[in-house]
Amino acid sequence: MNVLTLTARELGRLLRGRLTWLVLGLTALSPAAGLTVLRFTASETMLSRCVADPALAAGVLGGLLFALLTLWDSARAPRSRVEVLTDAAVSPLTAALARLAALLVTAALALVLTTLAWLPWTAYTVGSVFDGLDYLLAYGILMGLALPLCILLAGAAWQFTRRFDLSLVLVAVLAALSLTVWRGEWQLCWLNPCVWALSDDFSN
Repeated sequence: MNVLTLTARELGRLLRGRLTWLVLGLTALSPAAGLTVLRFTASETMLSRCVADPALAAGVLGGLLFALLTLWDSARAPRSRVEVLTDAAVSPLTAALARLAALLVTAALALVLTTLAWLPWTAYTVGSVFDGLDYLLAYGILMGLALPLCILLAGAAWQFTRRFDLSLVLVAVLAALSLTVWRGEWQLCWLNPCVWALSDDFSN
């Protein structure tokens, strides 16, 4: 069985799961946190408050949700005690690659759903300074890159530890460092990039 076929089957299995749709739904709602409790920018421009902050919040919260989904899905076979059978049927590395690809496609779906869901509200609220390209770039860069980074980190943590609890702790520690100690270090804050403002007057 080649990787593409296995990826398609993994994606189908993922999209049939309730947890996947819960993660997709919560990720689509996560920009609301950027309008209320999670403020990342220092500027008071409309694009900072209504585009950058929601996109950054969606990246942080959505990324953590997808990291949790990655670890939960990776631990599915050991949790069900069928790891020996699955490893005999498909190479563990091939299965991990297919699972990773399916999760990345699911993250892309989450990005599209979130971007489309918040587009009408953002365009109405921002008003005359709204720019569709800036909106798409903000969500694509600030949210769209955080989701695969979290999936890759969680997948790597699982490959190293093969334990859900240790992988979860490792992801949580690195995410906490990115949000606190490394917050001002633009080379280290992998989860929340240093964005202090989006201008209303010119494209960033």
